Amino acid sequence: MIPRGKKGKVAAFVASDRVDNRAPVALTLDVSADGRRTVWKERRIQELADLMEAPPFEEQEDLNAAALADSVDGFSYLLGENIDTQFERDATLANHGVVIRVKARYRNSPSSLKAIGAFVQLGHPAGTRCPLPVTTTNSFTVIHTNGIHSISLYFCGCTAATPNYIQLLRSSWYPSTPREPRTALSFSLLRLFHNLNCLGKLPAWDLWKALETMTEHRTSNPAPQRYKVLLRSIRQWRHLKLLKRAGRGHAPNGVAGTGLGELVVACPACPHPDRNLPPDWESISAEKRFIYTLFLAIDANFRLRNAIVSTTDRDPPLGDGWAFFIEQAPYQEHIRSFVSQDDMASCSGFKATFLADLKNAKGLRTTGVAGVTCSRHGVWRPNGMGDLQRGERYCNVDPLVAISMGGDNSRLNVVLSYDIVCIWGVHFPDRLSQLPLQWRLNFDPNRVRFCVPKFHLWAHRVQCHALFSFNFLVGAGRTHGETIEENWAQSNRAAAQTKMMGPGARKDTLDDIFGAHNYRVVKSFRRVLLTRLAEAIQEARIHTTEFNDFNTGMVTFCGNDVVMTWQREVLLWDRDRLQPCPYEPHLQNKETMKDIQLQLAQEEQANLRSGSVSHESSMSLFLALGLEIEEKQRGLAWEIKARRSGTTYQELSVERQRNIILRDLKKFQLRSADRELPRACVAGLVHAETRLCEAECRDALESLRQGLRTRSAGHLFTVRNVTGQNPTTRAEGVQRKVQRELRVLNDPNVREEMAERQILAQQGFIDELIVGPSSEAAVVSRGKGRRQLSWIWYSYSEPIDSLNVATRNDDPVIHEALKIKWCKARARKMRWQEEVTLLLEEMRRVIAYCRWNAELWRGREREERAGIDAKSMQGLRAFAAEQANIQHRTADDLESHWMSICTLG
Repeated sequence: MIPRGKKGKVAAFVASDRVDNRAPVALTLDVSADGRRTVWKERRIQELADLMEAPPFEEQEDLNAAALADSVDGFSYLLGENIDTQFERDATLANHGVVIRVKARYRNSPSSLKAIGAFVQLGHPAGTRCPLPVTTTNSFTVIHTNGIHSISLYFCGCTAATPNYIQLLRSSWYPSTPREPRTALSFSLLRLFHNLNCLGKLPAWDLWKALETMTEHRTSNPAPQRYKVLLRSIRQWRHLKLLKRAGRGHAPNGVAGTGLGELVVACPACPHPDRNLPPDWESISAEKRFIYTLFLAIDANFRLRNAIVSTTDRDPPLGDGWAFFIEQAPYQEHIRSFVSQDDMASCSGFKATFLADLKNAKGLRTTGVAGVTCSRHGVWRPNGMGDLQRGERYCNVDPLVAISMGGDNSRLNVVLSYDIVCIWGVHFPDRLSQLPLQWRLNFDPNRVRFCVPKFHLWAHRVQCHALFSFNFLVGAGRTHGETIEENWAQSNRAAAQTKMMGPGARKDTLDDIFGAHNYRVVKSFRRVLLTRLAEAIQEARIHTTEFNDFNTGMVTFCGNDVVMTWQREVLLWDRDRLQPCPYEPHLQNKETMKDIQLQLAQEEQANLRSGSVSHESSMSLFLALGLEIEEKQRGLAWEIKARRSGTTYQELSVERQRNIILRDLKKFQLRSADRELPRACVAGLVHAETRLCEAECRDALESLRQGLRTRSAGHLFTVRNVTGQNPTTRAEGVQRKVQRELRVLNDPNVREEMAERQILAQQGFIDELIVGPSSEAAVVSRGKGRRQLSWIWYSYSEPIDSLNVATRNDDPVIHEALKIKWCKARARKMRWQEEVTLLLEEMRRVIAYCRWNAELWRGREREERAGIDAKSMQGLRAFAAEQANIQHRTADDLESHWMSICTLG
């Protein structure tokens, strides 16, 4: 019997918003008899095909969507308003078998839907009632996007009725449990939170508090406590979506047959043998084989930590090793063999590397995560994630890299990018041979190259710069290797909510977040690859023209034989990195002032040990103090000249600096005003002072150049990005600080010397100031890939034999500097040309991968499944056809969208 309406408070309610008719698999939470332990067990409510089950259209009414939406909105509006008059309303809302009847008298005080007599009938078409309804003992709770609602629910009790949880699923309500459910969540709520959590990292607690607030504000009563139900349902929803999109509902072996890493969204732009590569790709020439290179980036993240909450037995992942995290059991067994292994050392000076062990790890299960991504596109690799127990260790990183390089990828050339690759890559092949059998690789070590990401390379020692630079790696294009840092920046926003999760819930959540990241990256290929290609074509033309002009100038000035010798040196070094590096200066003096001070201190230490020192003072300290006094005097003179008449505080600052200089002068212990040598004078003092002064000049020149580059970069950034009064004022303040470091350029003597050098350069003279020792001391620097040469390098129009003696410069140091500039200009030209080739190949691979994926879904559509009823089979085929059409449309759209620009390449 239909319950009558009751007087009381009225609350707004929107009927179940059915979008599709797919019934997902449920994973139940079994509670043991003693109630002290909960264990997640994989359990299918029905075949995963229920996700794609076709709706029984013959039993449904053809509802007008707009009319239904209007009725829902009007119903919600009336229930949410305070109405003074009393009237009676009978509203029927239908949505794929869900019937809500309300017959009540409305007053000012709102109430729950159950209190006003609203009920829901499942399992029957709209407008009909079940002759044998099965009611719930207590009120049924529905969690929707507009709040938490208590209703009266009737299941269908007919003979041919489906189980209760299936009736809820077919009505777009997700049951909290398959055993006598008393709570359900609308699919709309789950979809909304799924997207908000993956994009904005919204915690489930914030969602629950918002729903609770909306409910209590409307009903003035405490909301039913269903937070744990929400958490459980969200976790199951994530997992089911992964299974559904990976086609596990179509697989003959079902969910249990899911392979390792099978649930990830793969990168279609990376090379996948037998998927997006031509059949004869392995027979390509050695010069063009770089287009089939797999670029991988490795890094550790110490923000995604996890506290010791719950255990793996109580909270295991729903799909261990099925997505991004490596399979837990073999990974932990492997790590147990290296309990005493120390962190990897590094020559870099980044803080994260040194502070990884210093952070408080008390109460933490994991101190971070190590990950592998494709370094050109930023797509996470299957099974490329692993937990860290203590810093970055070989035992944590090696299995992740081995899995990413395994399978068909072992036939590809691989470039590995890691910020500590100078240490990690030394014995990499030997360590791979010692891994467990399931991770060992059969690959050619000559096909693996190592690089350091461009931003991190600056912190390494100079010996690492050319050896591990992407700028000098043949076939690297314009790869920078920093994509994994960009990926961490997105996932780190989920660090707070995942820190206090159990081990299984944390991995399921991160798997889903990483999968959503991959999906967004893949969807952006349509715009990103096209933009990159347009830029690469333009830059390739610029740098090709620039190098050709520069090469002509060098052939004219140095001779063709010399230039051909440079080219042979570069080609030899590209094949064998043990050969002398043409990008590094070998004849130029690269020692800085600190290097000279260290050498002098070591020489003094050797003399002290040999007993050949007869004086008490230290020569190196004496000279360093003298140079320091001179620097302070110059700085004080500039300050006095700039201020002239200052405030009392400024005058006080000047006097204090004078006093400091006077105290230092007393320490210096000069004998007389004519600067006689001090009592600590020994043999070699003048030579040591000369070495220090030359190093000081080199440091000053390099500091000046760095200041000029900083000023130019800051000005360009300000013009492009800074708007508004406050940001502009701050930017001008920064520029003033940089300008103070360049005040030496305002000296009249310096400016006169610079003018003379410019005149000589215009007349064809090579100036050592331009190509001298300190100009190439840094092998790599930021922005080198886009740097354009000055016009002075194209100014030689006469053969070298016709140049007079004053113009020619046969200094080998100058020739070496010219060789380095020539080699770098050639490298810039080649990298941009390679970038164009790589981007064209990546575009072709994306289209080929989409067509391969479409054929995969077409095969699933045609596949016959035993033991599947006709309706379920219809749903499976419909879903497969939909996915195949999406992939075909994507391929056609990309092909037409990219066609115009690809012809220019």
